[in-house]
Amino acid sequence: MPPSLKHLSLCLLLLLTPHISVAEQSLAIGEGERLLVLAPHPDDESLSAAGLSQQVLARGGTVRSSVVTAGDAYVGAVMLDSGKRNPSAADYLDFGEKRLEESRRAAQLLGNGFIHLDLLGFSDGSIYSALISHWRRNQPMRSEYTGFDHVPYREAEDRGLAQDGQDLLNELAAILRDTKPTIIAFPDVMENDSDHAGLGMFTLLAVHQWLLETPTPRPQPKLLAYLIHWQHGWPTGSNWGIAQDWSDKPLVLPADLPPRGHSRACVNLSPAQINLKRAALAEYKTQQRIMGDFLSAFVRSSECFTLVKPNDGNRIEQVLAHWRQVRKTFDNHPLSRRKI
Repeated sequence: MPPSLKHLSLCLLLLLTPHISVAEQSLAIGEGERLLVLAPHPDDESLSAAGLSQQVLARGGTVRSSVVTAGDAYVGAVMLDSGKRNPSAADYLDFGEKRLEESRRAAQLLGNGFIHLDLLGFSDGSIYSALISHWRRNQPMRSEYTGFDHVPYREAEDRGLAQDGQDLLNELAAILRDTKPTIIAFPDVMENDSDHAGLGMFTLLAVHQWLLETPTPRPQPKLLAYLIHWQHGWPTGSNWGIAQDWSDKPLVLPADLPPRGHSRACVNLSPAQINLKRAALAEYKTQQRIMGDFLSAFVRSSECFTLVKPNDGNRIEQVLAHWRQVRKTFDNHPLSRRKI
């Protein structure tokens, strides 16, 4: 448990508390919004918010996309990419470089050069580990795949940065201070993937820190929690083994996702916005080869989010304990790595 962290947003407790009703609405996007999309792996930024990003840009706003890891530990994809049954550390590093470059190409296509992209280059699988067991710089997380305990990638913003929780929190808080976002899209803490859920936790920590540092009146950004990895084959078609066209179907959040008293909001995409999202996802060639069905299942006529509100703080120890209990009673299996 990271002892140096004293507070976490109370909204996390609300985020984890089951309630019975869900309100859904159309997401209001104003003129000149500043959107920050936080993604655990390359492609999550496009899967979750490619349409939202287009709509913010169309209304004269700005978009910043920050991808935390290089997605370098997708073993099956690395085997396919390298043609080796037992890939080496160099193969995993090469795969990570490719994935980061794919994010660059997708962002260029999606924003026509107007999306500010941060590639932090942490190791795949490091986010949750940094949160719960590798918080300090003198005890960073070492990847079992690449062998590095610091950011090794040429494409990364901070090559050489230690892979620890405090440094990641500092990075995210600095991005918030620099961007001053009015909308933040980030992973739901109930995601069925450890890096996704972990980044959800880190986001709320960083938002809380940013707001505490900001003089009153403090910003009131819209916090949009997105969902990528769930269970029972959600979304439909994501595990069919062959890519299908779902572009005439809306993205509906799963019925068994605990509503926790929050409302849900969606953006409806035009045919042109859908096509551009599809084109951006096509740039992730390493992923299309092994999980094209999964990517295509998110090319739909809408993108939907759970709306979270920033609030006063609470101790992270209490929140983590509550989070673990909710997950235990909800799905009766430990949080683990899923599709990447």
